[in-house]
Amino acid sequence: MVSEYDPSDWELTKRLLGYMKPFMGIFIGIVLTAFGRHGIFALIAPLIVALIIDFILVPVPGGTHWFIDLVKNLTGVTDQTGLLIILCSLIVLLAVIRGFFHVIHITLRAALSQNILRVMRRDFYYALIHKSFSYLDQVMSGQIISRITSDMGAIDLFYSETVREIFRHGMQFLFTVYILYIIDPSITLICCIPMPFIFLSTHLYSSRISGYLARAKNQFGNLNNVLIEGIVGHKLIKTHGMENHFFERFQHQNEGYVDTSLQASRIQSIYRPSSAAMVAIGIALVIYYGGQEAAAGHLSIGEIVLFGIYFAQLVGPMRMFARLIMFYNDAIASARRVFEVIDIGEDVPEAQDPVRIEIEGEINYRGVSFSYGEGRETLQDITLRIESSQQVALMGYVGSGKTTLAELVPRFYDVTAGSVTVDNVDVREIELRNLRKQVGIVLQDVFIFSDTIRNNIAYGKPEATEEEIVAAAKAAQIHEHIESLPDGYDTVVGERGITLSGGQRQRVSIARTLLTDPRILILDDSTSNVDAQTEVQIRKAIDVLLQGRTALIITQRASTCEVADKVVVMENGRIIAEGKHRDLLKSSSGYRRLIESQELDIGRGGESSG
Repeated sequence: MVSEYDPSDWELTKRLLGYMKPFMGIFIGIVLTAFGRHGIFALIAPLIVALIIDFILVPVPGGTHWFIDLVKNLTGVTDQTGLLIILCSLIVLLAVIRGFFHVIHITLRAALSQNILRVMRRDFYYALIHKSFSYLDQVMSGQIISRITSDMGAIDLFYSETVREIFRHGMQFLFTVYILYIIDPSITLICCIPMPFIFLSTHLYSSRISGYLARAKNQFGNLNNVLIEGIVGHKLIKTHGMENHFFERFQHQNEGYVDTSLQASRIQSIYRPSSAAMVAIGIALVIYYGGQEAAAGHLSIGEIVLFGIYFAQLVGPMRMFARLIMFYNDAIASARRVFEVIDIGEDVPEAQDPVRIEIEGEINYRGVSFSYGEGRETLQDITLRIESSQQVALMGYVGSGKTTLAELVPRFYDVTAGSVTVDNVDVREIELRNLRKQVGIVLQDVFIFSDTIRNNIAYGKPEATEEEIVAAAKAAQIHEHIESLPDGYDTVVGERGITLSGGQRQRVSIARTLLTDPRILILDDSTSNVDAQTEVQIRKAIDVLLQGRTALIITQRASTCEVADKVVVMENGRIIAEGKHRDLLKSSSGYRRLIESQELDIGRGGESSG
């Protein structure tokens, strides 16, 4: 699907951050516990180590420190061993406190990311089920699944890692630099010399890696799509012996995804050793200049150790920023794909002030044209009037526009020119839910949910009573079969109704439609794929369904045209004739060709079966 959806990275970032607003209390708790989990221990424990070295293990002659004096005054301990035990115990206590913060932090972090993703998945699915048919006709199922799985995972890292770590490492970096500056400003400056180079290499790394990440996500979506097609179409694949062909398609997509991922890994492999080399240079500078300062008596051994530990902690945030930039770019690429589904494709929008009507059933097409995209118009300048309770057969070759014409009534698509009215009200002004509740659809490709038969029949009217469900099933000629099943109406059918035959699925669909009692009916009257007995049962059910309703019957059968109130003959998106079956046989050569071609097909079918 080609899309022009391209918001800026900053717009996507603001939108991602906007999802955090309802959970700011949790986020603040995450930042505080993150600093307590890492920052406090990382800052205080090295200071205690430096005190142990300078004032206990290798005491500076005549040196003293306020914290050591405080410990002595509070505990009364003055000997070397006792002070060492107390300070080591403080380090252990800090570790315990760190563990306490760790438990709270992990709990809050999970709560934040999962709550945000819950809201985002809700928005995603709400948008998805409100998409227009024209959008869903173009987008692939594998891409949709990839966006709600792989892409949501990348966005999860944005909330659980990127946002919190920026605050935590930012605070830790500033506090570390401040403490080092108090001890020795010149060596602090030396510690900071490698930082811009680490940041620059990080920036170059992230700019290179982001393109591969975006490409890998699209390839993963294509891989999912081939996987789904292989599952859904497995019977067709096996029927035509195309297992190897489909396997090669999967292999092609799989190898493309792997190649892109490996290219990203190669960039990562180059970055890591270069970053390590910069760290080694920084440590060497600290040791060299720190050693000179120590030799001159300006620094103690403990302070040199402190500088070494703190320098590693300055590099830690820089290394983390590399990961965070990668997470950020990955999240932005994913957010663009997720928000694309949320934002576009709703091209049958609800009217600003929609009206609710009780439909009688009169339909008027006035100068209607329609195109699915920028190509040839599927319908061209259609003008047609259908009276209330009139049964109209739409006749024409495949691709003539019959189904499209019918699907404009419930606004599965919107016209590109002209108007469609129901009871003289433009369908674009009627509340969508109100309109579609009163338009019943029974197509040849029936969808049955993996649920009980009862729930499938009551799908359009969940509040229906048992008596209403049974009455609908009886009218649809399916009640006796349901009763013969071990669990009756509580029988759970397989995915897409696979445990029911084609005729049974169609009759369940008819019962579902009967239960909602629509005023307008769209019906695909094709029964060519069922046996004669099933066709009789379906036709009885259809006769009940048609009573008193306005009906658009998409058909190729002369028998349906004979009993219809009006036949509309379509060709290449235009109406070429309309009228009664008998009259059209005399007046329309196009209609006669359709009937004759059908009779020829029936004759051939009879010869082949005989």
